[in-house]
Amino acid sequence: MDKRMTVLRGCVLVLVLVLAVSGCETLRRKFTRRKRRKTAQEEMVVVPRDYSEHPFPNDVLYVQYFTYWKAWNQEWVARLSERGAHKKIVSCGEQTLVNLEKMRTYLTDEKQKELDTSIEKTRALLEEIEAHTSLLPSQYSGYRYRADRILSTVNRRFDMRHVKGAIR
Repeated sequence: MDKRMTVLRGCVLVLVLVLAVSGCETLRRKFTRRKRRKTAQEEMVVVPRDYSEHPFPNDVLYVQYFTYWKAWNQEWVARLSERGAHKKIVSCGEQTLVNLEKMRTYLTDEKQKELDTSIEKTRALLEEIEAHTSLLPSQYSGYRYRADRILSTVNRRFDMRHVKGAIR
């Protein structure tokens, strides 16, 4: 048995020496990192555009902002009717005011002065609501009434049929 073990050890030793001398190029290649090839980057083509003029006429933009204003004001009245969250009520009021001011930019000076009264009423109402973080039920109904009056006034006086000739 000693002789067999010596022969077996000799064979293993010879096999290890043969493998070490011959090398394992394919095995070594398998586990080495390959260099990344750089991909050719395309050059960006930048074409300057002139955005000085808006693609839509002023009457279309006025109708768009009027529609936005109307939707936000109706939402404002609804939130005041159902005594919604204070943040949502203030947010609706702010959006109403923003869209009123954008509508104002497309009107002539005479109509701007008329719209300014509604803008001031909206601003005053919004500031009052912002000042009171907790509202009483009587305050909700009073604020809702005032917001509804602003809605009906602006809707009646500044609909597209009434301001068609007053748009710049």
